[in-house]
This record gives sequence, C-alpha cells and structure tokens, in this order.
Amino acid sequence: MRHLSRPALLVLLFCILGGAHARAGEITFDAMPFGDFAAQPLFPKQDDAALLTVTLTPETDDIAPGAPFNLLLTLNHAPSAYTYWTNPGGPGMATKIAWTLPEGFQISEPQWPSPQLYQNGGMTFYVHKGRESLVFTVTPPKILGAGDALEIQAHIDTQVCTPRSCNPLRLEAATIVTAARTPGEKDPAVAPVLAELPQKPQSWRFEAADYDGEIVIGMYPQTGANDDPRDIYFFDANPRPIVDSQQPQRLEKDDGVWWLRLPRLPGPARVGERLSGVIWAGNGWTDDSGEASSYRIDLPIGAEGAGRPPGLQRPVERRAWVLLAFSFLGGLLLNVMPCVFPVIGLKIMGFAKQAHKERRAVFLHGLSYTSGVLICFWTLSLLVITMGRGWGAQLQSDWFMFAMCHIFLMMSMNMAGVFEVGTGVAGAGQSLTGREGLKRSFFTGLLATLTSTPCSAPFLGTALAYALSLPPMLSLGVFTLMGLGFSFPYLALSIFPNWLKRLPKPGPWMDTFRQAMAFPLFATTAYLFWTMEAMMEEWHFLMLLFGLVMTAMACWFYGKYQRTHFKRPRAGKALYVLALGALVVGLWLGMPKTSSDLQWEEWSPEMVSRLLAEGRPVYVDFTARWCATCQLNKRVYSDEELRELLQNKNVALLKADWTQYDERITSTLKNEFNKAAVPVTALYKPGERRADLLPDILTVENVGAALKGLP
Repeated sequence: MRHLSRPALLVLLFCILGGAHARAGEITFDAMPFGDFAAQPLFPKQDDAALLTVTLTPETDDIAPGAPFNLLLTLNHAPSAYTYWTNPGGPGMATKIAWTLPEGFQISEPQWPSPQLYQNGGMTFYVHKGRESLVFTVTPPKILGAGDALEIQAHIDTQVCTPRSCNPLRLEAATIVTAARTPGEKDPAVAPVLAELPQKPQSWRFEAADYDGEIVIGMYPQTGANDDPRDIYFFDANPRPIVDSQQPQRLEKDDGVWWLRLPRLPGPARVGERLSGVIWAGNGWTDDSGEASSYRIDLPIGAEGAGRPPGLQRPVERRAWVLLAFSFLGGLLLNVMPCVFPVIGLKIMGFAKQAHKERRAVFLHGLSYTSGVLICFWTLSLLVITMGRGWGAQLQSDWFMFAMCHIFLMMSMNMAGVFEVGTGVAGAGQSLTGREGLKRSFFTGLLATLTSTPCSAPFLGTALAYALSLPPMLSLGVFTLMGLGFSFPYLALSIFPNWLKRLPKPGPWMDTFRQAMAFPLFATTAYLFWTMEAMMEEWHFLMLLFGLVMTAMACWFYGKYQRTHFKRPRAGKALYVLALGALVVGLWLGMPKTSSDLQWEEWSPEMVSRLLAEGRPVYVDFTARWCATCQLNKRVYSDEELRELLQNKNVALLKADWTQYDERITSTLKNEFNKAAVPVTALYKPGERRADLLPDILTVENVGAALKGLP
C-alpha cells in the first residue's frame, strides 16, 4: 500500500483544517483531521449496532419452483456512518455476506449500487451511506412443496465507520418465503431500487486502452446521449484493482468524444486484462431520466500496438511529435560516444578526398552515407514491428523481463566504464568494403552503423525495448528520426566542410559524458527490477536481486581482465574464468521459477474467525521484509507436494506483514503466542481455541507433518 502514502505536509494540512470541505466538480468530499481519525480506540464505547441495521426483502413472498426472484439486502446507515463498496478504494473491508439457504436453493453474487466518493485523512474511499440495497438473484429448485415456509438467512461481516473510528461488525438478517405454484405479486418498492442500480450502457459506447502508465476510456455518445454528462468518474470493481484510487482521474473532450484517463496501479499489465466497474456521470448519461446516472462496464483493455480501438489513437498521436523529437536527439547523442565521435572528421575528410573537394559531390557522398545509415535503422525497425505483432505479451513474460534486467544492468556497467565493448570499431566500415564512389559511402554508412552499435547499444537497447509497445508507423518514425539524428553531423558537415574546424577536440570530456549517461540507464534498470517484483514471489525476487549482484561482479571481473590480460596473461585467464563463473551463478540464482499457485490473503483477527467458522483450517505467516529468516522460510512453498497438501486440506493462507509497525500484529504476537519477534507461523484448526506454532525455521518436512495432522 505504499502508493497510498501522502506527504507529511498534506497530513498536517488536514490536521489543521479538520472538518473543512473540498469540492471537485459536483462531487463533495468530507475531509476530517487524520490525527483525530487515527487516535480513536479500536473499540469505542458507542453502540456500533446502532450505526447500521440490515433487512432482507424478497421481491415476492410467494415463489414458484425454478423461477428466479430478486432479494434485497438493505443497509440502513446512521447519519454519520458508512460502509465500504466491493472495492473500498483505500484501506477498509468490503461487506461480505454468507448465506444459509433452504436445500436446493442457489444465490448469485451481489449487484452493488453505485458507491460514493468519500475523503478522510487525505485518502479517498468508495463507500455507501444512508439507505443502500444490494440485490441478489435467488433460484429455487424445480421441486418445492406447495405452502412450505422457507427461511433465508444472511450473515453479514462488515466494517462500519464514522469520521472518527472504524470497527468490524457482524449482523444477521432473515426472511421467509412461501412455496407456491405461481409467483406472487411483486413488491412495488423493489422496482425503484432495481432502476437505481448501474445499468448496461445504451446511449453511449465505451472503449479502453493502455497508454503510458494510464488506462484511457473512450466514450462515444449515441442516440439520446447527454451532451454534457460532466464529472465523470470510474469506480474499479476488478477482483484485483488496476486503477489507483488515490490519484486524480482526468477528463478531456475532443471532437465530440470524451476521454477519461485513469492512473494505473504499479505492476505490469496482464494478458487478457479487462476493465470492470461502474462509471458515473454527475449530470446523467441521457437527455431524460430514463436511465440511471451510472453504467456497469466490462471492457477489454486494448494495447497501444496492433488491435487497439482506433478511436483511442488520438491521445498518443498528440504526443507523437515529442517522442519523435527525442528520437532525433537520441540519435544525435550517439555521435558523442568515444568510439564514434573521433572518426567523424576523418569520414568527412574521406568524402572530400573521394569527391576531389567538389562541394556538390561531397554533399552526394554525405547523402549516400545517410542512406546507408537509414537502411540499417529501417531494418532494425522492421524487426521491432515484427516482434511487436508476434510477441505482444513479451512484457508480461518473466523470462523476457529477466533477460532485460540483466542486459540493462550490463549496459549500465559498460556505460559507467566498468568494462569496454567495441572500442575503436566505428571506423571499420571503410576497411570492410573496397568499393569506390557513392557506393563506398553508402556501405560505409551501413557498416559503420552496425560496427558502432556496441558503443551505442545502451541507447539502441532502450529504444528497442520502448518501441516494442508502439504502433507500427510510430515505431518506424522513431527509428527513422534516430537514424537521421545519427547521420546528421555527417550530412551537415558534407554541406559545410569548413565547420570541421569548429568541432570540439576529442578528449577526456567524452568519457565523462558517457559515464554521466550511465545514470539514466541505471534508472531504467531499477524500473525493470521494480516491475519484476510484481511478477515474482518474494523469495524468488530476493534471489533475482542476489543474482544481479553476481552479474555486476562478473562485469567487474571482466573489466579487470581487459586491463590485465595483455600484461599478465595468466592472471587475465583467471579473471576471465571468475567473470564467466560469476555470470553463470548470477543467471542461475535469478532464473525465473515456476510460481506456486498458492493464494495468500491479508491477515486480520476477523478473517481468522470467519474462516474458522466456515470450518476451514487457517495457516498464518507472521513475516516482515527485514526478517532474513522469514525470507528463507518462504522457500518451502515452492515444493509441489506441500502445495498439493495445502490445497487438498483446503487450508486458508493468510499473511500478516509486520514490515511496517502494526499494533494488531504486535498485540497478537504478544498476547496469543507470547512472542516479540518474527518469524511466527501458526496453524489454526477448526474447533480448537489455540493455534499450533510451527518451528522458527521451516522445512518441507515440519510443515508437511503439521498439515498431515489436519482432519
């Protein structure tokens, strides 16, 4: 939850302004002082039950065999109270309902009413206030005894809050329906509730796509659409939310189409990802009141590349000129590399010599050289376009990201001067061809680009990685502008050869520049590490980091080898072997492992109680990132037999993360287990009051033995 944090200044502001109201369009936020909110006791003396009452209301009291009917679960909140939507937005517990149904009855997942935005302590929440109803569809069996009275019971676990405190609450509600041959009359009070639920879109068409860390919803008005829906907001209902609720959503309009930009939560996009939730319009979606102000949408998220919704190209195309400008600048910077810059003047003088110093002929040689460079870059562009079409999910591949992490780390070390690759090869183009005239200049440009790539690989590697996600034409434009930037000094100096006198002389400044350019590459490498974290389990990610340390050591050994092997061949061979060995160990340590299919949920005392009440054993891992033994213990969960045992025993897995101080974890460790530190691993068995503690250091054997003791 690190992305939910706010600067201390913002928290202080809310403490000072406690109770102030902020307004965003037509949406009102109630802001209360964070200090007061946090300072309240967990269980205040007030009667929590008075803050929320629940009732069950069937659509009809008389039900027919096999005929589905609607059932309303109504939450009646006190004026100051609220509960959370299916996605709480910030920290909070959504309302959960367990059912006791007559034999043969089935019940659907809830249809949630639209939530409200609520802000407290500088954080945004999605809540329900006042009187709100969740709607369920109940399907009776096809055989019922006429006249039978059938009871339906709901067991509600929720978290009821006021601006000053939040507490868990368990409530019960029941209703009785009567079996009949035909359904009875419907309660007229139910229809308005159903009409207020988020509806399927009718007057608007929606599309979604990924762009630069955002998800963009394109909204196209159809017949009957409101020209000014205003204050549009999307509530993410994905099982694993992908929209960052704590960042603002940006609304734009262009040529009759509305665009809503949603900030994406950290982590890589997943294959087949969809955007599911409720989209709300403050001014209504239609010209009349025939439809609700909220739509229920479930959209595939198109990629920026092939297959994206055509209407969503505009937001990216607006920024295309910026991307192309930076591509040209990036190509221009390639010339400052130590293996490129010193030979620029030599190549231009070679052009002049071939053309016998005739200015028009010199220009044609420069143009021919530029053509060779562009051919090389266009070939690379076609490769990228082919990869982008046939390998669209490469950024979700742990093996691809594993390779990118190591490649970018090695490129960063190369730029920093730890070791060298390809120094002095940029002039090889002229020696690789014996052709004369313009053909010689063409092949010189082609081959010089190829042979100088070891020196410029960090730039080209970054461009290659980024261009994989671009549309084909934009990817072609990126590499065209990069090629023009790379060849620009040659082309400009072939037009004005006298400018050669104004070029700065090669010197130590080039090495300084190259080393400075290593830091953006290190930043890219860090971003790749962070992305990889979301794709791996904690133990495997830790091994990846250790493996990258070994890869960095391999680069260092190789750099020492380059500086040693000519003077001391035997020592050089030893360093080469050490470099190769460190690289192998680094790749082996961080190699992507098959992720376990275990699903861990967030621990809470209430969750433990609820799972035990359902008759499930509960396995709790009290852990912390800073605890080395805790991380070592996680290796046991990779064992296939142990995973199968956990699944066969229907064990619920909870993780109590103590990386940041949590009073509930501290209290549980002290009062329940008489422990003051982690790791602590507890196994709760249904029907038993105390949990069994496992050894501090876990093995497959001792965990398996504890699980085999379960019924």
